[in-house]
Amino acid sequence: MNNHKSLKEYYKYDVFAFFNGFGGPTWGALTYFLAIPVAYLTFLNASKMQIGLITAIFWAGFSIPQVWAAYASETKTIKKTFMAKVMLLAGIAWLVLGLYIMFVRGADESLSIWLFLLLFAWSCTLTGMFMPANFSLLFKIIPTERLGQLLGILFAIQFGGLVVAGPVITMIGGIYGEPVNYAVLFLLTSVITIFISIILMSIKEPEGEPAEGSTSFGAYLGKCIEIIKTDRTLTKFIIGKWLMSGHYVMLAFLLVYRISERGFDPMKSGWFTSLHGLGLFIGGFTITKIADKYGPRHMLLTSHIIAVIYTCIAWLVPSSATWVIFVAFVITGLTQISDNVGYTNMCLLCCPTLDKSTYVAVTNVGVNIFTVPLPIILGLLMDKGILNYTGTFTIVLIMMAAAIIYILTVMENPKAYIEMKAASQEK
Repeated sequence: MNNHKSLKEYYKYDVFAFFNGFGGPTWGALTYFLAIPVAYLTFLNASKMQIGLITAIFWAGFSIPQVWAAYASETKTIKKTFMAKVMLLAGIAWLVLGLYIMFVRGADESLSIWLFLLLFAWSCTLTGMFMPANFSLLFKIIPTERLGQLLGILFAIQFGGLVVAGPVITMIGGIYGEPVNYAVLFLLTSVITIFISIILMSIKEPEGEPAEGSTSFGAYLGKCIEIIKTDRTLTKFIIGKWLMSGHYVMLAFLLVYRISERGFDPMKSGWFTSLHGLGLFIGGFTITKIADKYGPRHMLLTSHIIAVIYTCIAWLVPSSATWVIFVAFVITGLTQISDNVGYTNMCLLCCPTLDKSTYVAVTNVGVNIFTVPLPIILGLLMDKGILNYTGTFTIVLIMMAAAIIYILTVMENPKAYIEMKAASQEK
C-alpha cells in the first residue's frame, strides 16, 4: 500500500489541495476564518464576541461533527465519495451568502452578521465531517516513513493556494469595493468547490481494510471514550493542546486589532491570508522535517516558540508600518504549519490500526473542547470592558509559555514513532 507507486495518487491529491487552499469551502483563502470573514464582519460593525465566534465556529465545526462522521465512514473501505458529498454540501452556504450580499448589500447589519455566522457554521460543520475520512485517505497514499515530510509538502501546496489567492482577493476588492467584493469571493468559492470535488473523485483510492463497525452510535461513543482512558500518550497530547489554544486566540483577534487599533487597511485583509499561506509554504519544505527527525513532540514545541515571536511582533512593536504586520502574518504561517504537522503526526502515529478515522475524531473533539469557547469568552470580556487587547494578549502569551513547559516536561512521542526510529537506526 505505502510504496512509490502510491505517490501518483498523492500527486493528484496535491492538485486538489492547491485549489482547496485557493478557494475551497471554509479552508480556502477566500473564506478562511482569520481574514475575509473577520474583515466582512468588521465592515458590518460586529462586536468582539461576534468576531470571536468566527474562530469558535470554525474549530467547533472542524471537531464536533467528526465523531458522527467517523462513525458513518468507519466501515467504508473507500472514503472519497463521502468526502466529495460533504464538500459539495458545504459549498451551498457560500452560494447563498454570495447571492444574499449581492441583493442586500449589508443594509441590515444585524441580520447580515447572524446569517453569515449561521451559514459559516453550516460550511464548517460539513468540512469537519470531511476530515476523518480525509486522514484515512492520506495515510493510504503516503509512505509511512515519509509521513512528516510529505504531509508538510502537502500542507505547503494547499496553503500555497492561499498565497496565490492574496493578490486575487485584493484585485477583487479594488474592482468592486465593500461589500460586493465579499459576494464575489463567496460565489467564486461555490464554483471552485464543484471543481475540486471532481478532482477528488478522480483519485484512485486504495481499498482500506474492512473495519468492524460499532453496533450503534452509542457503542461507538463508548469506543471513543475507551481510547481516551487507555492511550496515555494521546491523552497527554490532548491536554497539552488545551494550553496551545493561545495561538488560535491570537489568530482570532490579530487582524481586527490591527484594523481597529493600528489603522491597518481592511481592503488589504487578503494579504493576511496570502502571507500566512507563504509562511505555511516555506515551513512545509523546511521546518516540518523536524517531525521525521525528532518526532511530533518537537514539532509542536517548535510551533509554540515561533508563536511567541509573532505575538510579540504583532502586539508589542509600536510601529503602524505595513511591513510589521506583514512579517507577523508570515510567521503565523510558520507556526501553523508546525502545529498542523505535529498535530497530525501525533494523532496518526498514536493510532494502532490502519483506519485512522476514529482516532482523528477523538483527537479533534478532545482538543477543541477548550479551543472553541475561549475566543467567545475573551471576546465577551472585551465587549464588557473587563479585558482589553493588552489583557487578552497577555493571557495568550502566558498560555504559550505554559504550553512550551508542558511539551518539554509532560508530552512524549508516540510508541509507533519511537519503534520506527529504532528500526531505521538498526538498518
